Amino acid sequence: SNRKQLYQTYYSIERRTTMGKYTTKMIEDNQVKEIITTIERGYICNGKYHRPNKQVATILLLQANLGCRINDIVHLQTENIVFDGDAWKLNLIEQKTGKKRNFIVPKPVKDIIDNWCYEESIYSGRLFKISAQNVWKMMRQVCEYLGYSEVSCHSIRKNSGLRVFLSSGKDIALTCQYYQHSSPAITMKYLQRTSKQMDEALTNATFTL
Repeated sequence: SNRKQLYQTYYSIERRTTMGKYTTKMIEDNQVKEIITTIERGYICNGKYHRPNKQVATILLLQANLGCRINDIVHLQTENIVFDGDAWKLNLIEQKTGKKRNFIVPKPVKDIIDNWCYEESIYSGRLFKISAQNVWKMMRQVCEYLGYSEVSCHSIRKNSGLRVFLSSGKDIALTCQYYQHSSPAITMKYLQRTSKQMDEALTNATFTL
């Protein structure tokens, strides 16, 4: 399919962004799914049993769908999901940037939140009782088990934005808005459009008579 071809194109070159001394790779949809399902089911790594963790799996699943930073996800409250007009929307202030995030929450995502609240008897306040640091720690552990290097929670946020980019017909302005970046140039860097990719794009776009 065209969508599959687009993914193959964007993943043909391993992309990384450097955050301080850390490096974060872009990952594919199947890798996101493998990470989340492994955490949810539990696993044994280096002789140590890691118990199933539905809470962390739900947090990462919401990040994959909402594209928020992990710190914003772990601090989500029931009050951050509001019915506005004819749809449910996310209504929060990003902790890192101070920007308001007010995007639609699709029904399947709202169902994930509702099911979690029902299972945990949550009627108001915070959805999760865990720190962002502990989620990052569990993410590192599962990636070690799965053999993924340079992959973190931020990889899932990047994957979320890439899916928006591709499903919108590669609308960089829309993707910039989704990420809440200050300029499309930052978004382009975030998606790691390398010089090699540009070379390939120009080669494929060569005009001849």
